[in-house]
Order: sequence, then structure tokens, then C-alpha cells
Amino acid sequence: MASPVLAGFNRGGTIGVEYLGVVFSSILYGVSCLQTFQYSRSVKARSDVWWIKAMVLILFTLDTIHEAFLIHIPYHYLITHYDEPESLLKDIWSIPFSVIIHSLIAFITNSFFVYRIWKLSVNKLVSAFCSASVVAAVAGALVYTVRFSLVQDIVKAEITLKSMGIVAISLTAAASVVISATMAYYLHANRTGFRHSDDVITKLTVLVVSTGSVTTFFSIVELISYVVAPDLLYVLMFEFIIGKLHVNSVLTCLNMRDLIRNLGDSNGISSIHLSRIRHESSAAAPKHERQQVVDLSPLVQSNVVDNSVKFHVSYISNASDA
Repeated sequence: MASPVLAGFNRGGTIGVEYLGVVFSSILYGVSCLQTFQYSRSVKARSDVWWIKAMVLILFTLDTIHEAFLIHIPYHYLITHYDEPESLLKDIWSIPFSVIIHSLIAFITNSFFVYRIWKLSVNKLVSAFCSASVVAAVAGALVYTVRFSLVQDIVKAEITLKSMGIVAISLTAAASVVISATMAYYLHANRTGFRHSDDVITKLTVLVVSTGSVTTFFSIVELISYVVAPDLLYVLMFEFIIGKLHVNSVLTCLNMRDLIRNLGDSNGISSIHLSRIRHESSAAAPKHERQQVVDLSPLVQSNVVDNSVKFHVSYISNASDA
């Protein structure tokens, strides 16, 4: 006979969607493992600066810990407390800890993208605004998680902290939108009017923005699900998945550098240092030898001079390409 405590309790919309979130996150964890292995075997990884290698290692470690916490959640409810329906209402330590780990992953990945924006735009105000959005998102998530962990009943915590939860998720979604939109803007702003270089910019824009658009989409869906159904746990399902998407977005950017380089080579494009961008085109040179330089690629390369990350593509074109 069903427990009177669980009268009207929606198991599918609570423990069921939590379980689905763990399943989908496990699939994405497998993808991140494969991407991490691919990065470790790549030629680019050997020449990357030390902090990029450290970032990949830290993200993989945090992602593994995050997955362990997620596996513990259904194990606790469905195995350890099997045939104890009252336990489905109680919060457990691995849920808030998994959210904290996710917040750390989001902070690291978004900081990496903000650094890319800084190298691409060299605009302190824009970079500061993007950084502020990242910090605000992490702070909101941590505050909500601490408050959530103080309430033992999961559903009650979701309903009681609805306003705070909406603010926290909104800040996270806003940070994703700001970063993706800013990257797209500065890529588009570097269009030169030359057919081949603009084609490369278009392809690069698709590649760069796509790494963040999926995370942005799920963040918005997470917000909608929480606003519409705060008494259910769809928000946790998306929370579990988004943590994996953050890791894969960075690894995708690092692993696609060879693809972008090959794309550039097929169009007569070579790479030069970012600091030379605004000085490479010589007005005195003959028109057919003039070099058009575009600062747009998300390439991350090692620089033996300043050990910085460079975002650049140069395009050499004849006057007939205009």
C-alpha cells in the first residue's frame, strides 16, 4: 500500500527525470573522455602553454568527480533505500555537491571563453562585462545551492526557493548568451570584404558559436522548466547535462584547431601573431601583394615569446578576390 506521505507524489517528474539526467550525462561523460584522450594525443597539445594543459586535466578531474556524484544519486534512492518510498522526498549530500562541482566547471570554461574574447577584441570594457556575468552566474548558483542543502525535502526546497532559483538560473543563462553573442559579434566585425576570407570567417563563426549555443539552449530550457514546474525536478535533469556540455565545449574548441588549420590551408591561409594584425597590411606594397589580416580564429597556440593564447588568421589574396 502506498505511503500517505507520498500521496500525489509524482515519481516520474522527480526521481524519474533525475535518473534520465544521470543517463544522458553518462553518455556525455563518455564523449568528454574520448575528447580528452584525443587532445592528449594531438600535436597541438604538445605545444600548448602549461595552463591550457592544466585546465584540461582539471576539467577532466572535476568532470569525473561530478559523474561519480551523479551516479550516487539514483543508487541512493533506487538501491540503498529500495522499498522506502519516504526517502524519495529527502535531499542527499551528492545533489548539492554535484551542483557545486558543476559551478566550478562552468566558471573555468566560461573564463576560458572570456579570455578568448579579450584576445579577439582587446576591449577591456567588454571583457570586464563578460567576466562580471561569469562571476555573477557562479555566485548565484553557489548561494542557491547552499540554501537548497539546508532544506531536507527536495520538492519543498524547489518551491520555497523558487525566486532565488530563477535568479540563479537566469544569471547562468545570461552569461552563456553574453559570451556566445560577443564572440559572434567580434568574428563578424572582422569581415574584410574579400570573398575567400569572408567564407572562412563564416565557417569559423559557425564552428565557434556552435560550441556555446548548445549550452546556451539547455540553460534557457532549464530556466523555462523551473519557472513552469518548480515542484518537479526537470531542472536537476538539465543541471546534470549542462555540466557535461561545458566540458565538451572547451575540448571541442581545442580539438578542432587542426580542422580550422586545414580549412585555412585549403584557402591559402596562414597563421601570424596577434600583435602584428594592425600592421601587416602595407599601403606601399603592390596591390596584388598586399596582405589582408583578420583577427578571428579561435585557434589556441603556443607562443614561446609571451606564452599567451593567440586568436588569429591571416589571408593573402590577389586584388581579383575583392
